[in-house]
Amino acid sequence: MRIASLPLTGGKVLFRAVCLLALVLAGGCGGSRAALVSPAYSISQSQTMLPVLPFNNILVPDTFAETVFNDFVDDLNESRTKAGFTLFAIIKENLSDVEKVLSPAHVYLTGEIWSYLENAGCCATELRVSSRLRIYRVRSRELLWEKEIPLEGFFEHDNSTLAVEREKLAKRLAREMAGEALKALQGAKRIQLD
Repeated sequence: MRIASLPLTGGKVLFRAVCLLALVLAGGCGGSRAALVSPAYSISQSQTMLPVLPFNNILVPDTFAETVFNDFVDDLNESRTKAGFTLFAIIKENLSDVEKVLSPAHVYLTGEIWSYLENAGCCATELRVSSRLRIYRVRSRELLWEKEIPLEGFFEHDNSTLAVEREKLAKRLAREMAGEALKALQGAKRIQLD
């Protein structure tokens, strides 16, 4: 991150120092939280395809939400063998219809994005977003795993635009979400069902 450029006036130095301090303080308490994991969290060894349901998006710009979801699924599929799957498949049909053809022992992944904020000042803008991922058991819809992922971004208007920074944050959020989902899937106990 570029903090300062020469020459600086007293007002710009103070403004940038306050912005830097705010980012440092926010970073200390705004990181991702611990995952909630059910004692029953396990994945059948026979499950090779993991259904991914579209995210719920609450007051989030459509282009932002679409970028996050599409990049998220792409990132998962690029690392699918690490997680023990052959495919992460987007399911756009009604969940109850899909559940009829899936084993009740299988799991699926979904999430939501909410609390998207753009806080613009005269010289800089702060972006904040919160998201959550969840893994459920098919049919019982038992929550097995949940992780919240808040992210922040900041840019000076002289150095970038809102459109560019919004896309950067969306792509960063997709990577973070995919990384957390992959860790959760890799850490799941694989069980053999008869």
